[in-house]
Amino acid sequence: MAQPGQLQSRRKGRKPRNGSVPALNEKEIEQASRVAIRLRAELARVVEELPESARFASGMARHLKVVRPTCQRIVSVLEDREPDATSLVRLPGVKGIEQFLDACRKKGVQPRSVDLAEAALQQFDAYLTAVGGSQRHLAERLRATIAPSQRSEEGAARVRESLFDAASLVTGRRCDVSLSIYIFRAIDGDPRMLERALAHGLIASEVRPGGMPMVLSSGNTLRFDEPDGPARLLDDEPAIGRTNSAILAPFTTHPLPTVTSRGEQGKLVQVIDPDTLGSAAVLDVVLAERSRHPFLDEKGKPTLNEVWTLVNCPTRTLIFDVYLDEALERAFRPSIDAQQWYPNLTSPGDDRWITRYPGKPSLQLLSRGAEAPSPAANPRHAELTRYFFDRLRIDPSQYFGFRCEVRYPIWRAGYRMQFEPVGDVSL
Repeated sequence: MAQPGQLQSRRKGRKPRNGSVPALNEKEIEQASRVAIRLRAELARVVEELPESARFASGMARHLKVVRPTCQRIVSVLEDREPDATSLVRLPGVKGIEQFLDACRKKGVQPRSVDLAEAALQQFDAYLTAVGGSQRHLAERLRATIAPSQRSEEGAARVRESLFDAASLVTGRRCDVSLSIYIFRAIDGDPRMLERALAHGLIASEVRPGGMPMVLSSGNTLRFDEPDGPARLLDDEPAIGRTNSAILAPFTTHPLPTVTSRGEQGKLVQVIDPDTLGSAAVLDVVLAERSRHPFLDEKGKPTLNEVWTLVNCPTRTLIFDVYLDEALERAFRPSIDAQQWYPNLTSPGDDRWITRYPGKPSLQLLSRGAEAPSPAANPRHAELTRYFFDRLRIDPSQYFGFRCEVRYPIWRAGYRMQFEPVGDVSL
């Protein structure tokens, strides 16, 4: 635990700056993002333990007896969906955050929560030292920074491509495209329930004799309400055992493979067993499922909070789409990142900053309906999307989509689309 006065935002012995201020390099930008994400998460944890009336600037200032500008700046950064270097500039500074945390401790916030926030604050303090010694200098360097160029992304993609090549050799598996298309809608006649439909697959997937089998897995943070399985197929049969009806035949290589499904609450694993191979084969496989969930959990919070796609197979291109009906689209604001999954396919709950991969994927807003053009990597993607809506008997014109497309996604990463409620959410 930091002692009062231990963190100092003012450094001694710095030489006067001469000439122009250097821009932040890519490593410093990524470090700033990590520091900001961690500090924002720990401050949010502390604020969550304050009385509800003290979670906004004015009430916080009265409750903690801390000046309102300090509280206002903290509250402002807590609203950032994707904290970065600009978030660090907008915070009240090391000394101000120290005073805030000290006041929270005196008001009975759990010591562990304050300790974790102070550890994140120490990291912030160290970062400021590394980039020049003050928020003012960080702001100057930030203004001099040019956003990473497309060439920088090309370099990052080349690094990820090397992982793709190595993982392909290790696993005996690779594919051109890994795709996921999620559709969420409120269930007619029962607004307390939410339906999730998922089409996911591997395009031009290479299977070699002796290599690992093809596996498509899905999971989420929701609790399934079906008593006899974690999900159902489009024909309403349980997704358990041999489930060849899970296959979307027009988009799967013939003869159709055998699909077996198994799972537990919240998880579903589908294994594709091609016929005995004498040599390498290249297959397209697309499967679909659906499930129903309560819209709110037992604490009254929306269960539509995170949607994932896991890169099980070394992949050249990831296409990850999520469609929401009009009411849901108005109620939520999306963001995207890539996370490292634990070996047992879990993730660290609220501490997402721990396993977040460097570099942020991009998120594209698609037009209303299923009219978005196909990505170059998968020319039949638009056709598949329309087919999926038709099978569900859903009018796509009432839906908005969001897409994450990544060249050479990180093998074994979980790409997470997060949805934050906008105000009080009700369908």
